[in-house]
Amino acid sequence: MNIDSLPSQYEPFREINIGTNRLIDGKILFVVNDNVPLLIGCGNVPRVWLSIPADPKGHTWQPLVRDNKSLHSKVKVNVEGNVVVVDTPDGVVVQVEKVSDELVRVVSINLRPFGINIIGNEKSLTVMNNTLSDNMFEKVKVMVGIGGKGKMPDKGVEPDRGGS
Repeated sequence: MNIDSLPSQYEPFREINIGTNRLIDGKILFVVNDNVPLLIGCGNVPRVWLSIPADPKGHTWQPLVRDNKSLHSKVKVNVEGNVVVVDTPDGVVVQVEKVSDELVRVVSINLRPFGINIIGNEKSLTVMNNTLSDNMFEKVKVMVGIGGKGKMPDKGVEPDRGGS
């Protein structure tokens, strides 16, 4: 899905914890060339959308999971309690747990089977071979942007430079 056309039923959690990083009052964890591979929305259980590149260069993308519903016979979405797991023949690609109405935790993520170099668990997050740890991203639309067409996401992704 494109960054400018998110699902109308998507409402982000106030906070997403991934690795030791926190996205607070943000919308999107990752954008790859203006496409959003993963959304985690509010609901009785976390609501997951997963899109992947449909071609090797990533020019076109296709949905794989839409609002916890698999769109491919080899992809399983399992919901148990407050946990949603997206499983493929290559293993679990996303596991998320709703901690509260405002907080969701990414237990594990591995988008490498789809050619997206993002992997992580509760202790670590690696994006394009760079490890992110102990970061807080607040009031940004996108936590991490990869590639793109030269435009910055709405409100940008500005580092916290401290000071006043």
